[in-house]
Amino acid sequence: MGDRVASLREAVASIPDGSVVALGGSILRRHPMALVHELVRQGKRDLVLLGWNNALDVDLLVAAGCVRRVETSYVGLYVHGLAPNFRRAVEQGRVEVVEWSETSAQDRFKAGASGLTFYPSKVLLGSDLHRRNPQVREVTCPFTGERYAAVPAATPDVALVHMHYSDRRGNVGLLPRRVTDNEVDILIAKSARRAIVSVEQIVSDEYVREHAHDTVLPSPFVAAVVEAPFGAHPCACDRFYDYDLDHVALYKEHAASDEAFQEYLDRFVRSTRTHEEYLGRVGLRHLLRLRRPNPLVG
Repeated sequence: MGDRVASLREAVASIPDGSVVALGGSILRRHPMALVHELVRQGKRDLVLLGWNNALDVDLLVAAGCVRRVETSYVGLYVHGLAPNFRRAVEQGRVEVVEWSETSAQDRFKAGASGLTFYPSKVLLGSDLHRRNPQVREVTCPFTGERYAAVPAATPDVALVHMHYSDRRGNVGLLPRRVTDNEVDILIAKSARRAIVSVEQIVSDEYVREHAHDTVLPSPFVAAVVEAPFGAHPCACDRFYDYDLDHVALYKEHAASDEAFQEYLDRFVRSTRTHEEYLGRVGLRHLLRLRRPNPLVG
């Protein structure tokens, strides 16, 4: 396999307007914020966003005018409440929304990653999500006659996820003890036609070979890999740094109105040409207070 390393600008430039984009991460954990910021810098428009548990990633893209439709179970700011920009846009009819439960949102990516056209679920039966979501169909098990809600597969044009490390060939790894039974990012990446992965560190081929059991996305699943330390900020990246609740509070303060949030976008995103410039605006000393000892060698 050839070299898959790309710059943020190169990786995001390959995403056309109108694409269906799946975003990894969960609440304030490991959202691909460096890639999200670059989508805004490049002025992407008319995107359809898919997720399962979203936060600033969706809220920021909606506020920047990049989004036509959102399909997920949640968009919020954790202890800081719901996502203000997203809520305003939905209430004003500027963004379409297709609602899923957490489990059915996961099921969509399970189906897509497995090459299936749908995934059977009992969670939605009898719920308003079943009645109000036109994408859900009811099916009968051919073996038992039981009723199921058929959840259509998610097959996004591109998935954007943030992981721990990769080699230059695009073999992507997560450190042990952080891969749980609801680790949806792996399914999100595998469900897409192509996956762009930002990572905390590019490591050597030797490191990947010595830790082969930690490789969660082998190279054939990865179209491009971008080295972006603090690439999830202000979200957390487990074992590397904690979430930045001070910055999230600043974000929410600006998100009180559309006009105030444009000031946030101008200060932290539009006027920064690179991810490194964004980190400079946040402040090195501040970031180091969030940092944990680097768990990688190589």
